[in-house]
Amino acid sequence: MELTVGNERVAFRPWQPTDGQVFRTPFAFHAETTTIDTMRPWATPAYVLGAGFDGKTGLFVPRDRLPAFWATHADVPIACHEARFHLAVVAAAVPSVDVYDRVDRNAVYDTWLMHRLLALGANGHTAAGVGESTLDRCVAEHLGETLPKSQTDSQGRVVRLSFGRWLRRPSADIEPVYLDCLARVTAATFLLFGRLRAGLERLLAESGGSWGYVSPDWLAAQVQRWGWQTHHIQVRASIVLRAVTANGLTLDLDRRDELTARLQAEATRLREELRLHGYLAGQPGAEAALQSILRRLERTLPGVTFPRTAGGKYATSREALGEQAARVPFLVTLASYQAIESLLGGFVSRVRKRVVHPSFDPLVRSGRTSSFGELNAQNLPREHGVRACIVPSPGHVFISADYATIEMATLAQALKSQFGLDSGLARALNTGRDPHRMVAARMTGKPESEVTNDERQRAKPINFGKPGGMGLAAVRQCAKASYGVDLDDGEAQKLSDACEDEFPELGDFLRPESDEGEAVAQLFGLTPASHHAHTRCRRFLDHPENASRADDPHSILGRMCLKVLKSDLPTTRAGVPYQSTDVDYFWSRVKGGLDHLPDQVRQAVRDRRPSPALLRAVREAADRAPVFTVTGRLRAGASFPARRNTVFQGLAADGAKLALWLLWRAGFRVVNFVHDEVLIEVPASEDLLAKAEQIRGLMIDGMRQVVPDIRIAVEYAACDRWYKGAKAVRSPDEKRLELWTPPGA
Repeated sequence: MELTVGNERVAFRPWQPTDGQVFRTPFAFHAETTTIDTMRPWATPAYVLGAGFDGKTGLFVPRDRLPAFWATHADVPIACHEARFHLAVVAAAVPSVDVYDRVDRNAVYDTWLMHRLLALGANGHTAAGVGESTLDRCVAEHLGETLPKSQTDSQGRVVRLSFGRWLRRPSADIEPVYLDCLARVTAATFLLFGRLRAGLERLLAESGGSWGYVSPDWLAAQVQRWGWQTHHIQVRASIVLRAVTANGLTLDLDRRDELTARLQAEATRLREELRLHGYLAGQPGAEAALQSILRRLERTLPGVTFPRTAGGKYATSREALGEQAARVPFLVTLASYQAIESLLGGFVSRVRKRVVHPSFDPLVRSGRTSSFGELNAQNLPREHGVRACIVPSPGHVFISADYATIEMATLAQALKSQFGLDSGLARALNTGRDPHRMVAARMTGKPESEVTNDERQRAKPINFGKPGGMGLAAVRQCAKASYGVDLDDGEAQKLSDACEDEFPELGDFLRPESDEGEAVAQLFGLTPASHHAHTRCRRFLDHPENASRADDPHSILGRMCLKVLKSDLPTTRAGVPYQSTDVDYFWSRVKGGLDHLPDQVRQAVRDRRPSPALLRAVREAADRAPVFTVTGRLRAGASFPARRNTVFQGLAADGAKLALWLLWRAGFRVVNFVHDEVLIEVPASEDLLAKAEQIRGLMIDGMRQVVPDIRIAVEYAACDRWYKGAKAVRSPDEKRLELWTPPGA
């Protein structure tokens, strides 16, 4: 069979064992299978027919020849679109062959991930939307070609959905239209691989000015080790997370029913409390009533103001109202009600069968993973005993293992090796000191040994929030939401000062990379020349400092623009109102740059309606810039906090993914993965202590691949349910790991 690939005609033929090794350079491989079970999409369908293509030669690989073909070409890299799927199909068809050995050798390329990593580095997103990364979409976007979708066979069946009819039938019987379809898809995958490889190489070659960039030699070393944009790490994660989905989570349905009844009763009680305030939750007119209540509270409670949307209404989400909740009893009740309703509508309503199969996305913008589908297994509440509804499958127990303060360890690694800073945080971690206790001691003036657990807990929000560029208001909100800690402004400031006193390198890490006014001027083209063209005023154009810089963004114009966006009556530092022609210039330039701004503030720009919300949106848009992880992954268009978080969260994610791979390759049955925690089922009859120690060792080994200079700690526990806060319990002779149960259980 012949077809046109690019400008050449190429032939596809069946591979014979007597052919031996045909491919000696990277080739594309595509497997066609029986129909995927839409009710069980995690189940691996049966291999029917595959094909390989290296740019010159095309080979069809029937099922009965797959073991020999795979063994003969074991040393040659392959490219697939969604390698996790194709490797699983081959592994199921050839169980005697270790198909994942290629992954260990970094010899598997995934065009699905390459496309997404290119989008991350070029556009700041991971093309994670429905249909954004399919093979059809990628071929159309990068090659300008269309794959055959509607081909039908002699009986009118859609070819792409009907390969299963040829399972275990002689390859000579397969209708040519099926072979043509497979050949075209495989050839397109090969061409796509080449185009994406060139795009990634070009992206990285032009990235030298990005924040976190170290040197050309550094970047070349990261690409050599981890692939373009950490591709090899993401391949590993995608494969294991597919297996985690297939393993599933077992539920105690009786416990879930008890939880449902308890939550419904609590929701009823809270609805009655809210009714007494004039708010009929879930009823018509409830939103208008809530706006009236917030307006009244703001008017009658001194010092209380509520955030508003760009449209001028009060923001009513839990996050928006969280900062004032502790001061307003109505908001405490409202937040509790919203949390329970979310739980009833999310977890409880979605878990109606004994085993659920959460899906996972191996790559989000920060480099972390996410969960979706039958259950968001990474975002289950800690409260109300939700996680305790998840139990091991019969005959097993859980070993839950997680990294201790891993993001502080990855921050210390980045400070040291990526930014070249002398790191007190690194020294503290490597000598076994507790950063939370250190900051609490600095703030209270106590010796570290006398710091209470409560004082240590109060230091956590600042230690985790400050390095991510979190302001004090956000730290206070995080403290309440994540740690159950109420911090007033003064205490938050003192903790922030103590953190920077203890770890002064954070000052360098958090220093802005550019002038805000210049960034705004760059965003909207605020130059002396454009200012003169609009206003006919020459004061910027003729200023001596602007000689030869008429078309350069001007920081003073940028700062003036910010004042216009904030206030109806912008003035100079001397209190002189801005000229109307200047105000008109700034609004016109911002309107011309609407594409840079989020949808919710665009109407405010058209209406020339200044507000703190509009000011914040423009500041965030102007501040976006690219950032690197120390492993060599570039993220475009990241905000100031996102750039800081990406440095240490992205590095922690890379290490955790490498650890996940080691655990899976060692044969452990991982049933959930939550950023820095793994939940593993082991047979109850096993030596739990030995298994837990093996898990701990593999997790440390994985993280050390990217965090070689900082001490890594892993904590574990054995339990018969998924408990947050479970601790290791040893037998009296210290030789056995026993099941942990909550106090009073």
